[in-house]
Amino acid sequence: NSGVSRIPRVFSMSNEVTCVGSTRDQTPKGRSRHFHPASEDPRQYTLLKFYELNAGAVKMLLDGQDESMDLPFTPGPKEHEIIHYQSDPQRSILLMGRSGTGKTTCLVFRMWAQYTEYIDGQHGARPRQLFLTKNDVLCREVQRSFNNMGLAWRKRHDPNASTPMEVRAEDRPKFLNSSEWLDALDVELPGESFFTKYELKQRLNNRKDKDSVTKGIEALLSEENIDESTASTFRQEMTFTIFRKLWKKIRSGSVSQMDCVIVWREIKSFIKGSAAAVQIEHKERSLPQNRFLSLGEYLALPRKQSRMDEAQRREVYDLFLSYEKLKKDGSYYDECDLVYNIAGRISLLDQHSLDGMEAEGSTLLPIDSLFVDEVQDFTQAELYILAKLCRDPNSLFLAGDTAQSIAVGVDFRFTDVRQIFYNSFGGIEPELLQLSHNYRSHAGVLRLAACVVELLYHFFGNSLDKLPPDLGLFDGPKPVIMDVASTQELVLMLQGAKRETSRIEFGAHQVVIVRSEAAKKSLPEEFGIDPDWVMTVQESKGLEFDDVLLYNFFSDSPAEDLWRIVSSYSEDDIAAYYADATVAASGVQKYDWESPLLTETRHLDFNADTHKILETELKMLYTAVTRARVNIFIAETNTESSRPMFNYFQRRSVVDVVSKEKSEEEGLSGVRIFGAMNTVEDWLNRGEYYLRNAEGERQTGCLRLAAKCFDRAGEPKRRDYALAFLSFTEIEEQDPAKLRGKQGVELKQRLYNITEQLLEARDVGFLNKAALCLLKTGEQEEYTAQLFELYAMLCYTQRICDGKGNSTLPLAPSEHEKKYFSYAAKLFAKCSQQRGVKFDLAFDAFRNYACAGMYEDAAELINSGALAIQDSGSFRKLYKLCIIASLMDPTAFFRKDFKGKADKCQCVITAVKQVASRL
Repeated sequence: NSGVSRIPRVFSMSNEVTCVGSTRDQTPKGRSRHFHPASEDPRQYTLLKFYELNAGAVKMLLDGQDESMDLPFTPGPKEHEIIHYQSDPQRSILLMGRSGTGKTTCLVFRMWAQYTEYIDGQHGARPRQLFLTKNDVLCREVQRSFNNMGLAWRKRHDPNASTPMEVRAEDRPKFLNSSEWLDALDVELPGESFFTKYELKQRLNNRKDKDSVTKGIEALLSEENIDESTASTFRQEMTFTIFRKLWKKIRSGSVSQMDCVIVWREIKSFIKGSAAAVQIEHKERSLPQNRFLSLGEYLALPRKQSRMDEAQRREVYDLFLSYEKLKKDGSYYDECDLVYNIAGRISLLDQHSLDGMEAEGSTLLPIDSLFVDEVQDFTQAELYILAKLCRDPNSLFLAGDTAQSIAVGVDFRFTDVRQIFYNSFGGIEPELLQLSHNYRSHAGVLRLAACVVELLYHFFGNSLDKLPPDLGLFDGPKPVIMDVASTQELVLMLQGAKRETSRIEFGAHQVVIVRSEAAKKSLPEEFGIDPDWVMTVQESKGLEFDDVLLYNFFSDSPAEDLWRIVSSYSEDDIAAYYADATVAASGVQKYDWESPLLTETRHLDFNADTHKILETELKMLYTAVTRARVNIFIAETNTESSRPMFNYFQRRSVVDVVSKEKSEEEGLSGVRIFGAMNTVEDWLNRGEYYLRNAEGERQTGCLRLAAKCFDRAGEPKRRDYALAFLSFTEIEEQDPAKLRGKQGVELKQRLYNITEQLLEARDVGFLNKAALCLLKTGEQEEYTAQLFELYAMLCYTQRICDGKGNSTLPLAPSEHEKKYFSYAAKLFAKCSQQRGVKFDLAFDAFRNYACAGMYEDAAELINSGALAIQDSGSFRKLYKLCIIASLMDPTAFFRKDFKGKADKCQCVITAVKQVASRL
């Protein structure tokens, strides 16, 4: 009633909660039953976030200036405990947790909590904080989250604030990926640098231009830019991709059948990348060769670290020696060589030397507080360097999950790191903290994932750390095994009884996951699914979907009948697993084991070497299963391959099995499992999600999905953007110069079509891509130069606009902008020379050289006569460029140098004076 206060109703806590039926299953026949969290969405099974709404937060919401701004949310009790965890004496923290348990959230909040303690200077000098990860995307996301906290914190104290709190640059935390960190150390540490200046420049350029557009332009223009004397000494980094290409050469003369992945892992993790390999004595610094484990030291490693037996280790070591020779002869280096160089230079430093580097202006060293995410991707040697560079080796915060050890070549276990800290790093054994509540998926999905992890623990216990099973905050539908005899039956079941088309229509949050690219290409036509909604396990990594159909994972598995080993995993083994203190710590002390009438599989005895492929297969299965937030449907056409795992899942009561007959009886066919109705906003948001994640191996697939989502959202402009980007990626690797005749002509025509498509999308980010397409044709170079200049000018203008009046003018062009001004200058100069010294084209080249800060090249245009100034009119145009202009023009910084008679600009001043005196 009006006038009556409304207050929340309070219920007393009960240990017994009666489950209720869900929209998917109302029957009491032993089927999956669950209840929902407080959400109006019937498909929501995960916890909603809680936010503290104060005046500052409300002001941020009402302003709405930055739609990408996220309000910091309130962490849960367990997360709060980890964020503010203190120990006496102080210890480093190793935070373990499976995917989706909030490890990164805890890390960011702890970093921020430490940072704010020193805002008012009440606790002494602010500590130097460093955040480090291998993943560049994650690095940028964590930095964005931290900055959002800064703005939210300032608004809490000053609701009218529009920028984060003012902090000196040297006091701000550093956010780096591992490549940036290693390069910075190579520059700042005393001693002989590992890289030459040219090599370091190339590494920096490669990192800045991850979209490969600038790399492509550099490659096409490189012939006239590279000094042969420096290029001849340039070393190339040995990555796993190159290692795999050279594998035949490495194993030539050997009868070894060892897999290249295993050899790379043993080299990178143990022979060269272990903590023992970088334990450097001062006397060893005079040795010419890099330090690595001797054969005897490698053989002496515990079996828990390297899981190879003695014969296999000898085989690996022989291949390692062959690899080292090939690497040296081919002018390669690997990351372990760089790490060894840095470790050696660090070994000559003491704490006094590190403090001295700070006094001398080092922005990176020493480190007071270190935060590392996805630590499982780092080698022991890299962690050794981190500990040595910290003022206190007990001030590290390392977060990760060994079940997600996907970095090729890295074998990592937290339990090893704890011991290494004590033995090698000079610190106290770190505190091991764990997170087990999963915020991404509900309990139905997590129980299936936990059963997969159990098998990993049982058969390959040394490959990952033992953690309690993930706990879902809410129950949810069990994964469903689709018991089908044919692909047609599967299609009918997926579409339901009201199937209206020959194709399965997908919702915005649904996907089919298959084992490999070959499996993806061999999907039968009658499957009736748009191939763009099909992903491999590798492509799906890092993405989330409401509904996942896992299709023919076991049928297409290279493990084939080795899956039969699962039948040896008995109820006694499960009981022993749940009796383990680590597992019991989660509060999960019961398990399900039933004995239904199932078709048994032939028994198979476990052999660690023979069955090693199952370690990879189980980790892939875990990755595929944990992509789902709501529903998992598993379908197999080869019942023999899938029977061992299907039997295991049924005995564990973690799946429902549905056949065509049962689905019709129990109502499953009445639910459009795929083809769920979605709103326009759902499709639009999902399109943006795929666009953000369009990178690496899944770039093409994500762009196709983004275009289809935008199309269904009624957003033709965003659809055309995604399609233009897609067209560019598909042709990016092709070189028309290598094609002859009709193929060359067709490719050139396609390049012109894609250029038009990119320009019609009217997006600044596509101008450089359009220019690269034109450059590849070998024609229209003047127009290409105009696109380069336009792209650089628009990027420059955008930076001024983004400053919202806070930018100090004149603003110097960024390194990225300077590059594109230089590309334009070189092409304008080339066109002018080809057409017989054209003033306008040469003047365009001069202007762009000036914007790029390439003053010597600009002066050379005048001195050589390429910029022919024959009368007062042409001189007046040159003089105006050098003296008169708007502060917002990209040439303004050049004018500042010219009028201020800067030393670097003297060459241009002299050239202009000579022309003036001549006229």
